[in-house]
Amino acid sequence: MEDYIELKEQFTSTSPPSSLFPLLWLHGDPREDASSIRQEIAAMDEGGCGGFIIESRPHRDYLGDGWWRDLDICIDEAKKRGMKVWIFDEEYYPSGIAGGKVLQSMPEARMKVLVKESIYWNPLEEEFDIKNLNTFDKIFKCVCVPYDKHSDLQWELCKRFNDLDNLLLWQSSVVNETTSWMIHVIGIKPSWSGRMYEKMVDYLDPNVTDCFINLTYEKTKERYGHIFGDIIQGFFGDETSFENFASYDVLFGEDTPCMPWTRSMREAFYKNKGYDLFDEIEWLWYEHTDGRAARVRFDFMDTITQLFSQNFFARIQSWCHTEGVSFIGHVVEDNQAHMHHGYGVGHYFRATRHFDMGGYDFVLRQVDSEQKLEPYEENYPQFSHYREASNPDFFHYTLGKLAQSQAHLEIGTDLVMCENFGAYGWDLGLREMKWLTDWMTVRGTNWYVPHAFSPIFPDEDCPPHFYAGGNNPQWKFFRKWADYANRSCLMLKRSEHVSKIAVLYPAESHWAGDETLLDKVTKELMKDQYDFDILSMDLLMNHDRCRLVEGKLCIAQHQFSCVILPGIETLPVEVLERLLEFRDSGGLLLQVECGVKKDSGGNHPLINSSLLSLTEKEEPVGLCNLPDILDHYPYLRSLQLKNEFPELRFCHYQRSEFDIFFINNESLQSVFEDTVMFSASGTPEIWDAMSGTVIQLPVYHHVGEKTFISMRLAPYEGVFIVFRPNGLDDLNVPIGSIKYNDFITRDGQDNLVHVSEMYALPLTDWKSTHINSPISSLVDSNPLPDPGNWITQEGFESFSGTISYECKFIMDTEMLEKIYDGHASIDLGEVYETAKMRINDHKLSIKICPPYVWKVPRNLLQEGINTLIVEVTNTLGAAVNSDFNRINPAPAGLMGPAKLVIYWTQ
Repeated sequence: MEDYIELKEQFTSTSPPSSLFPLLWLHGDPREDASSIRQEIAAMDEGGCGGFIIESRPHRDYLGDGWWRDLDICIDEAKKRGMKVWIFDEEYYPSGIAGGKVLQSMPEARMKVLVKESIYWNPLEEEFDIKNLNTFDKIFKCVCVPYDKHSDLQWELCKRFNDLDNLLLWQSSVVNETTSWMIHVIGIKPSWSGRMYEKMVDYLDPNVTDCFINLTYEKTKERYGHIFGDIIQGFFGDETSFENFASYDVLFGEDTPCMPWTRSMREAFYKNKGYDLFDEIEWLWYEHTDGRAARVRFDFMDTITQLFSQNFFARIQSWCHTEGVSFIGHVVEDNQAHMHHGYGVGHYFRATRHFDMGGYDFVLRQVDSEQKLEPYEENYPQFSHYREASNPDFFHYTLGKLAQSQAHLEIGTDLVMCENFGAYGWDLGLREMKWLTDWMTVRGTNWYVPHAFSPIFPDEDCPPHFYAGGNNPQWKFFRKWADYANRSCLMLKRSEHVSKIAVLYPAESHWAGDETLLDKVTKELMKDQYDFDILSMDLLMNHDRCRLVEGKLCIAQHQFSCVILPGIETLPVEVLERLLEFRDSGGLLLQVECGVKKDSGGNHPLINSSLLSLTEKEEPVGLCNLPDILDHYPYLRSLQLKNEFPELRFCHYQRSEFDIFFINNESLQSVFEDTVMFSASGTPEIWDAMSGTVIQLPVYHHVGEKTFISMRLAPYEGVFIVFRPNGLDDLNVPIGSIKYNDFITRDGQDNLVHVSEMYALPLTDWKSTHINSPISSLVDSNPLPDPGNWITQEGFESFSGTISYECKFIMDTEMLEKIYDGHASIDLGEVYETAKMRINDHKLSIKICPPYVWKVPRNLLQEGINTLIVEVTNTLGAAVNSDFNRINPAPAGLMGPAKLVIYWTQ
């Protein structure tokens, strides 16, 4: 019970342990003096943050005297306040170039990319112009294919040359022939596309990475090494990727502009694969009837992702560990970039296993609640160019789970970091932040990097900025959200994630040409309340870390009884054999939509015995049938509903001797109300992260190792259910006709008390009484807006701040006598956004999101006239313009309808 007691004390504390470490931006701007920097740090401290991450955005004197001066200020203030500091390892992003200083130190390390250029040549029409090839730094191969525009390229008749001299010699020999040719020239050029491409270097080269470390990490150590592991906890790497081309979607094929390259690639490829890449290099762009393109492409990505992992990420982490600090951060995950080159790293797990936390980000409203109601074009047309090729299923169902699985499977940590809220615009408020907090919690995230705090206001760079020099009207309620987020993070720490289903990560199959169904499979599982992890083939093949025990894959404390292949047709044979070993020992192996047909070498005429074994015994499962198939194996569930509710999400953790569940309603329109089965025993309690209170459930029912609880969750509601160990079961009663627990309690004799709604009194007589704003010049003497959306009312279209509303209502003696103590409530209906309430001069709690409902103790109501005052505060979105804001301003004000609800007992 000691662990339970410790967790409960921390959870119910008014200052729960902090898991918030926001970005603090430094620009080196004259407006950014010591006072303004210290003011932002003080705000973070008072706002419930445990420290911060210093980010150059970019700093005008990065790694110069001005940079160190500003870091001195930050570290001094952090020391005074007992806060922890991480430091971004780059002038801007992506990490790896030190703002161009690596290239200045090693001009020969300028990033080169592998390019194929195709030139049509008819010997009788024109001479071959060698100027076409002058842009290459080096030519590796020339492939000349007879060309007829009415037929496919005739590869069987092609001529291949490994240098330009032999190409020109051949051309002179066919100058009088009538055959037209398509000449494919393959070689390397300096990169010309991507972020910071003019500063890009070959950081797949370990010498280049060492230069980067010397310029950034070592220089920081020289100045602050004495506080490494104390005030300075570590470094943050941001969005390092191949950067060979500006795209999330490039992989292979004729239209691929270029491939990533490093000077050691040819040698490493031969060492790993046993053949010369240059012999087959054209198949990175073109198909071949014998399937060799799949093999070359797989081998290419397999080699270059390992080089990236070893020569960049692992090298930095090794330095950090030697110096007693951590290496955290994230890569570009968007859509399928986590399996691509371009903006991707080719293989999410190979890169990120060298971070010390799981990590991801969401920006530009990649995830938000509005996606459930209307298309982005309604309010965010500025993002349409970004979202036309985006995959919302990836962001909602796969993204967070990648980082969760990275943390506890690949790294072996309980920490999952998310850099969140960036570029959501000034109209992001605490209402949406609460919804996103629940979204992150249910996906295992427990360490937040809010984006961002800036000493400059207004800072046009990717708002919101939460304190904004004291100008954000919702700042006074930020601590309410922060305490909620900190309690939510606390519940997922020092705990083991429970899931029995592993979805196989399909990067290797995707490289070989498979169309992945990863995002569709994760969506089906979440919609039917099956939790899961994403398992890499590398980890599956690591027999020391992934053990096969009686039909289960055992990785540390995690045990998987089921492995799902998400639309995989191509696998390395050794991976397939390992999966069959798992199946034959009693594990459940499911192929979705299609079965494995090929190994990674292509579609061979003879399917080997492993493939034959799989196809004979395992019929592929249709995507829409996947939940029905899983339902035949009840041991795979941690939670089950009686009725379908696709928007209900959950996660299950075990901490020493007790179970923790988080249940969340992600719907914005539907109330969840059902009986829920939990695969756990003990005494169930509701842990409310918003109030920091713990309440034992009055009604539940045990059947063996399962517990049945009736639950009701309105939109925006999420709750922790903790099964207290060694609890008494004297309150265990059949649920029967009881619908939900909100208004069920027990009297002093432990008798069950049903509390039902008796009467609802409409609250309609509202008037505006007062306005206040840190940014607006409007005062109370101005005509005040009517209740409703003040943004649509003249004079208040750009008002950001607080408006107070007052309503009076009458209670008679009969009403007061019938109220069950504590079970009158006030429901304000719709509010945008935060609401602070007083009734008869008594303060009630602050609400930062729906439902805007307060339980009102009987002693706060009085006979006769009662006065209700509500203060509503909106965001800065109305007052401060930004390219990231909504096109149609968000509503603001008290919308209603409001009512007082009276309850009676039976």
